[in-house]
Amino acid sequence: MRRSIVSALVSLLVAGCAPKRPAVCRSCFWDHQPTELKRELIDVYRDRSYPDPLVDAQRRLLIATVAEDRREACAARQAIEQLVADDVLDDPARSLLATEIVAFTAESCGAEPAPLFRLASARARGASESWKGEVYLELAAGRFQPRTGSASIVKKLVVPDGATSFVLGASKIVVSAGSRVGAQVERTVRDWLSYQLAWDGRDRAVAASQILTWHEGARLRDLLQAAPVRIFPLAGALAVRYDGRWLAADGHGVFRYEVLEDKIEYPTTLVWRDIALIVDTHGLSALVEPARREGVSLVVGCGDYPDKMAAGFDLARAGIDAWFPCDRFAGDILGYDAPGTLLGSAPVRREGDRAVIGDRPIRFAIDESIVAEDFVGEGPLRYYDAPARYVRALAALVPVRATYVAVDAAGQSSRVVRRAEELGAEVVAVRVQTDEDAAPVRAWLRASPAHRAILLHTAPYPAGYALFGEFPRQTTFADPRPTF
Repeated sequence: MRRSIVSALVSLLVAGCAPKRPAVCRSCFWDHQPTELKRELIDVYRDRSYPDPLVDAQRRLLIATVAEDRREACAARQAIEQLVADDVLDDPARSLLATEIVAFTAESCGAEPAPLFRLASARARGASESWKGEVYLELAAGRFQPRTGSASIVKKLVVPDGATSFVLGASKIVVSAGSRVGAQVERTVRDWLSYQLAWDGRDRAVAASQILTWHEGARLRDLLQAAPVRIFPLAGALAVRYDGRWLAADGHGVFRYEVLEDKIEYPTTLVWRDIALIVDTHGLSALVEPARREGVSLVVGCGDYPDKMAAGFDLARAGIDAWFPCDRFAGDILGYDAPGTLLGSAPVRREGDRAVIGDRPIRFAIDESIVAEDFVGEGPLRYYDAPARYVRALAALVPVRATYVAVDAAGQSSRVVRRAEELGAEVVAVRVQTDEDAAPVRAWLRASPAHRAILLHTAPYPAGYALFGEFPRQTTFADPRPTF
């Protein structure tokens, strides 16, 4: 009997001393990256420094997280904790972020999280983030029970009897001077994987010079050139792990939109147990709560996942417009029923003192042949299936004659154009990322004014975006609201 009791006690002690399962697999992110990139990133950031002490401490923490160096991570955390203790961060959002960092990393560095989450709660209220303050107070008390829900899209699209044609591209978002525009952080003001980390994190409109020059950042710069709007990065989204998925919150504190695992694996994402703070927000699914908090009228972010489209729908249901130049899943919201406007890979132009996004109406016969680009598989090339996804959704509603042409590499739009020529079709749906993608499409559009192109997942790329300007009467976008 004594031996069995001792054995049980030993088992309990061993279990208590056993290392806890990591909250997230940090190294898993690098399994899908070039083998040399991880080492290169560490070397580049080690050679850099930032005059802003909070940004530089985040740089150190990023390096330590990527290198899985717990000692250095705790040293970087200590530097941030000192900034919190000295109360030298004069901006409420920066003060909140610094406190969040030390709270989320406390347990891994041998500190007690509860008092730090209580402090984070106070700082959240000071930064006008009352819901987050409530979450942190509940975390400190050990009673946080997230409310979760599903995400769905309500659709209402009726094709009138006897309709002979439809128009794509009539949808538009008009952005007035002074409008508050919210944007994902990644690829707009920060891009940690591209060595862009300098944004100071202040809760204020950013200048054009602070905005990056690629993807969503490039289109934000176009928006600013068209109208003097105010752009606010939507940072600091909370997500919880529920039923094997990470879910971000809506505007009422209900966690419902899936955030892909790799965004949680980011070295800049803070994770404690089953809750995460996404600093470098990416995708509409992470932007609903921050957008409602900031009171923006337009949100700009990535739309390349079904839950990103569900989040976009909920923004539109609240009367908030969304522009997602990366629109692989635009077909998911075809016929959405909400007061706000959702646009994918659409161009922007100036009209007086306002910016107009979209508004590229082009007419199609209802039984017209459309040749759509497709891709079968996963990996970086999967975005080439965006045209086929949208056309399949369209063909389920109207009797277009759709032909799908698979590509297996970038720069193969010639396959789509060639098939259109063989069929005598005058419409193609393509993704244009590279110059090699653009050249055949450009030549085909020049060959006849009757030729038209529906461009998907194209606006983020200079080669593709140029086609909108070159062929204003022959190019349009995957409009979620066709008119008949």
